[in-house]
Amino acid sequence: MTATMGRRYAAEMIGTFGIVFAPAALAGSSRLAGGASGLSASAWASGLAVAAMVYALGHISAAHFNPSVTLGFAAAGRFPWRYVPGYWMAQCCGASAAAGIVVWLFGRGCGAQIPAAGPMVRDLAVEAAITFQLMLVIIAVATDRRVNGAVPGLAIGFAVTVGVLIGGPLTGGSMNPARSLGPALFAGGAAISHLWIYFAGPAAGALLAARMYELLRGGEHHAQGAPNDLFVALQSIQHDA
Repeated sequence: MTATMGRRYAAEMIGTFGIVFAPAALAGSSRLAGGASGLSASAWASGLAVAAMVYALGHISAAHFNPSVTLGFAAAGRFPWRYVPGYWMAQCCGASAAAGIVVWLFGRGCGAQIPAAGPMVRDLAVEAAITFQLMLVIIAVATDRRVNGAVPGLAIGFAVTVGVLIGGPLTGGSMNPARSLGPALFAGGAAISHLWIYFAGPAAGALLAARMYELLRGGEHHAQGAPNDLFVALQSIQHDA
């Protein structure tokens, strides 16, 4: 592994840590007197954390912070498949570390996502639909040369906020397998048994959105890597000293 890739994997781990820590820690602090609680607080904490991490680390790793997003970029040809496993590992490590610290601070169960009572098909559809929306926004603002560079963080953060507001009462509004995996590892029980929903739904939504935007883009001359021509940069790594 080159130093260049090491920095990108580290950025993915740190960024995913940040976006998992925020809602999970909010769930823990809400148990305390004066702590913020409720769906709106969770949605805004999630969205703002994502926006902050995108602006902080996007120029290093492209700010995927989500295994489904990495999958979508790769399926659309905007990210090399050979780096997908490394990104996934970094994201899951960051999410698990965040969940572990939250457990240490506030106790078990904080941030764990369990679907509300109802048909599993609905839960899968909800996660697929809100991830579709998120991935469509991400691939549009991150891989299209016509989008101003100041846009991605806010657009992606708002998309996450909307997704949590919609999906929160039903599934928790994950849109991110790593987001669900980290807290589930420490909560166990129902959080683990329902984890497959948070893998299958977001993966399906991300794949569909990524392929759809490629049809909508209007030509390869508008395209770039994810973002800032990362695809080209990664292809040239072997030439780095």
